[in-house]
Amino acid sequence: MLWPVTLVGILLGGALAAVPGAILGAVLGQALDRHWRLQRWSDLPKRLGQLGGQVQSFEQLLFQCMGRLAKSGGRVLPAHLQLARDLMQQYRLDEPARLQAMHWFNQGKTSDLQLNRAVKGYLRREPARAAEFMDCCWRMALADGVLSAQERQLLDEWSGFAGLGRAEQQRMHQRHQRGHQSAGQGAKAPVQARDSLKEAAALLGVEPNASPEQIKRAYRRQLSLHHPDKLIARGATAQAQDNAGEKIQAIQNAYERLRRHHGFR
Repeated sequence: MLWPVTLVGILLGGALAAVPGAILGAVLGQALDRHWRLQRWSDLPKRLGQLGGQVQSFEQLLFQCMGRLAKSGGRVLPAHLQLARDLMQQYRLDEPARLQAMHWFNQGKTSDLQLNRAVKGYLRREPARAAEFMDCCWRMALADGVLSAQERQLLDEWSGFAGLGRAEQQRMHQRHQRGHQSAGQGAKAPVQARDSLKEAAALLGVEPNASPEQIKRAYRRQLSLHHPDKLIARGATAQAQDNAGEKIQAIQNAYERLRRHHGFR
């Protein structure tokens, strides 16, 4: 595994203070690599761009787009705000991050914010998160139980950037429409919740009580196995390639279910 900032720290520390400096640079560099989750040199410019405000993070783009969807129906309703709060909790945002997310949500409500270019650029950089992003957007669009023409247009445009077909959009539509209709029927029973946890674990190929590191490794492995480019390289059938987006979404949903249950990021 390559640690970019660790290597930079060793070189700079060694140049300034010989061996002790190299050791100190390695320690500080690895701390930054772990904090920023850097594993290769290509990750570094993207992360520096996020720190400088040039490249949007997943959370920034998501909450801006959700703000746009909430406002596109005419006015922001309590259901929209509640869903935004639910997603802040789902992504385990602390209080400063929650305030920042709400700021992004309010930004998204303004018509002068050019979101389409940002969505297109982000989904090209991070195709593995496309289904997760669109699933959250569908949840926001249907939070009030009604899909307006403007919301549909935005979802169609963003789904095109994400490479999601009409059939997959329809499945998201139906799932979240049903979720809205059953929202008042109470939470799932404990047995159902346990079954859901087992299904999520089975999809990733781990035990429900697996460690966070095991779950993360299994998640990355499954995403790699079902990536469209990998399927093409393995000579997968056209049907398997068409179903890749749906499979990746299921993997992401399973990972999110296990992540929330175990409480890690």
